[in-house]
Amino acid sequence: MKKILTLVVFAFLTVNCTDEPVGTDIQTEAKKLDSSTATAKGTYSECDPISINIMAGQFTNAGKVLIENDATNLYVTYTAIQDWYFSELHLYVGPYANIPAKNGNPIPGQFPYKKSFNPLVQSYTFTIPLSSITLDANRCLFIAAHSSMKNIVNGTVIRTETGWAGDINFPGKNWATYFNYCLRTCDTPPPPVTTCDTAYMFGNYTFNGLEISEKWGWATYYDSVVDGTYTYNLYAGAGQNNINNGYLAGTVTVVIQGSNVQVTINATHPGTVFTETHVYLSDERPETAAPGHFGNQHTLNNATTDSYNLSYSGDGNFWLIVHASVCTTE
Repeated sequence: MKKILTLVVFAFLTVNCTDEPVGTDIQTEAKKLDSSTATAKGTYSECDPISINIMAGQFTNAGKVLIENDATNLYVTYTAIQDWYFSELHLYVGPYANIPAKNGNPIPGQFPYKKSFNPLVQSYTFTIPLSSITLDANRCLFIAAHSSMKNIVNGTVIRTETGWAGDINFPGKNWATYFNYCLRTCDTPPPPVTTCDTAYMFGNYTFNGLEISEKWGWATYYDSVVDGTYTYNLYAGAGQNNINNGYLAGTVTVVIQGSNVQVTINATHPGTVFTETHVYLSDERPETAAPGHFGNQHTLNNATTDSYNLSYSGDGNFWLIVHASVCTTE
């Protein structure tokens, strides 16, 4: 009796131990896919992939099959979860009537797309030209996705199972499943649109009010200002001096210390950058609204911040205009 028990234990260990190699690289015909992002935005198209669970031994969720298409190909990606690996894959795509089967049971070995792995892998993508697939009138097809899987923990094979994906049962006596997929058309998003505008720091005088221009824009007059930090809004495209006609492109921070004035311009609107800035700072009332004549200018390469260190008489009374050429990408 003891000898028989020893033989049984030895047989169990022999079946459940393996020296079958396990691949560390994900193999694919087209592009690698990390299982941690397996349900993220489409890998091959602008559509999110359709995700179908792979059931190992009928009752264990061991991975996913992801299906998507572009205008040229159908992509079917098998991805196993942690500690599960593929040794073989068999795939059929097309009309249900053409699925290789006998007595209602599918025959995976006769499926047209197949792959064996040594070492084992956890992900693989079949890339199938749409021109080779027979579709129905609604551009739909059936998919039978079979796999031979191993559950390996610390180098030991815990289970060896058959895997199927799908929610439709074959009419035979086994538990094999399949599913339906209809080709999708997902438009490529339009390229981002960049618009460029004139922007001015909001002030207490308009150019119209100062009679220096018929165009929109503001100047700020400081009367007996004390040292401190002052923050203003920078509006772009605010025609007719109406901020509702434009948008808040950024802020301007003015730091006054005696006769020193630091002007810092920051873009706060998403996607907004500066290509030029101009600053007018003087004890004298401005006589022009042309930024090129303000006396202080920076040409920038899509910057999001810019700064000037300027000075005036220091008596607390001066004029300030801050202009920026802004471009916003949305």
